[in-house]
Amino acid sequence: MKARDLMIPISDCPRLAEDRNIYDAVVLLEAFRQRYDRWAYRPRGVLVHDADFMVIGHLRHADMLRALAAHGVPATGAMPAWSSIGEQAEVWKNVLNHLHSTARSVRVKEAMHVYSEMEYVDGDAPLEEALARLMAGPYLNLVVRSQKTPLGILRQSDVFERLCRDIKLSGMH
Repeated sequence: MKARDLMIPISDCPRLAEDRNIYDAVVLLEAFRQRYDRWAYRPRGVLVHDADFMVIGHLRHADMLRALAAHGVPATGAMPAWSSIGEQAEVWKNVLNHLHSTARSVRVKEAMHVYSEMEYVDGDAPLEEALARLMAGPYLNLVVRSQKTPLGILRQSDVFERLCRDIKLSGMH
């Protein structure tokens, strides 16, 4: 089995340019989630591309929340070392009071996770290589590509589901 055999095609993945904002990402993600509501695949993040449409990173819920919180921090812009939940709650109060304008001012490139070379896998690579890459770090997915062209994403959850199926089938013999 090859990496491409378990991937979700790029056409089924929400994609957004790095210069867009969090508001745009939320609207896009919601549209894709409604589109796939009937199926098991429901996107949990947005793939981010550069001006050449090369996938360079992703933006997940936690990335967006961290970026919104960072914009709720006064002047320095640096996240302080929190001494209490109360301090965190005050930052979130500020964020929530200005949520609409903050979401429109935070750029995707400020919040996104930039993919490392380890997070790309060739579409013809054996599934074992893809699994080794997934387990090499805290990766929830890999970008499957041919040369530099993105073909889709391979999610850890899909690989695990396949392995579970194979485990159950092996016990039936």
